[in-house]
Amino acid sequence: MSIPKPVPLYPTYKDLKEVRLEEFPDLASLFAGADEWKSKAWLWGQEFLSYIGRNKSEHTFTRFRSEIEKFLLWAFLVKDKPIDEYRKADILEYADFCWRPPLNWISLSNVEKFLIKGGFYTSNTEWAPFRLMIAKGDDSKPDKKKYRPSQETLHATFTAINAFYKHLADEEYWGASHFLLHYSVKHIRGTL
Repeated sequence: MSIPKPVPLYPTYKDLKEVRLEEFPDLASLFAGADEWKSKAWLWGQEFLSYIGRNKSEHTFTRFRSEIEKFLLWAFLVKDKPIDEYRKADILEYADFCWRPPLNWISLSNVEKFLIKGGFYTSNTEWAPFRLMIAKGDDSKPDKKKYRPSQETLHATFTAINAFYKHLADEEYWGASHFLLHYSVKHIRGTL
């Protein structure tokens, strides 16, 4: 089964506060006819990222946005399972996915997520959630098959997911059983 090419989920912090899906046609089509849990998870992500943008630096917001976006895209397009049903095995599966994402999920440069066309925010077709970093002075042809995240990247990934689940638990979206998942994410992050 082919994994679809992802579309960006969240704009900049300034635009995130008042996102209207009708202004983001690619995002709106992602949720059209989709299971309700996907739009609910997207709203949880929007709320969490609004909190991060309000209380943290721009760099922290950008990093958390990137990590939550990857996680939710995986949940929506690959796992297809509500994030409030995840257990440790699901998070380990996501870690494996991050280690070897599909080639169409890897970009070779940092580009804008959205382009404004006709008054709408359209997904930039050059954007992908993972980026292959090329060392300065390396003139070899980039090979997406050689993508591997650094330890720092993996730590950032699970720091963001841990904070996301903690936020959702603090907001009482879930019962006490989800603290077990929070613990699992924290434990996985600590072993990377």
